[in-house]
Amino acid sequence: MAGLMTMTAGCGLMDESESTPAASREPIVPFTRDTVAGEIEAVARNGGLPDGDTSTDGLPKGAWHTCVAPWWGEAPAAGAADAFDTAVRKLRQQDWEIVSSHAEQDVTYRTLAKRGWKLYARHYTTETAGPEQLVSLTAVEDGCELPEDIRGGYEDPA
Repeated sequence: MAGLMTMTAGCGLMDESESTPAASREPIVPFTRDTVAGEIEAVARNGGLPDGDTSTDGLPKGAWHTCVAPWWGEAPAAGAADAFDTAVRKLRQQDWEIVSSHAEQDVTYRTLAKRGWKLYARHYTTETAGPEQLVSLTAVEDGCELPEDIRGGYEDPA
């Protein structure tokens, strides 16, 4: 007597979720300088910071301008710390991860990372500067070659 062989063709033997990866619900959008700059401006505005300056006018020329998204503004001293903290919290809500957090003298530093970018957030609390305090939110793409004379102004000293 010959052996009995049973064959089935894929009907319900395997959970479909195991056989093919699930499609992402959100398309992966390139994370460009313009995208990063837009996120920074929205976070600053929604965090209670005033309109900021996003220019690199007066700084050395070069290709580094394409891999840096600067923002800085002066906030009323009475609310600057809260607005800075709110902006950082809103960045975290947009998937920026804190990689460094510290304070030195009169500067609070937060460094965040997302999709190949580092965002250097700073709040300067110098009391002698007047009724306003400087807040900066500057993103630098990983691998960006910053000129030596401006590197310290953008990167975290820690």
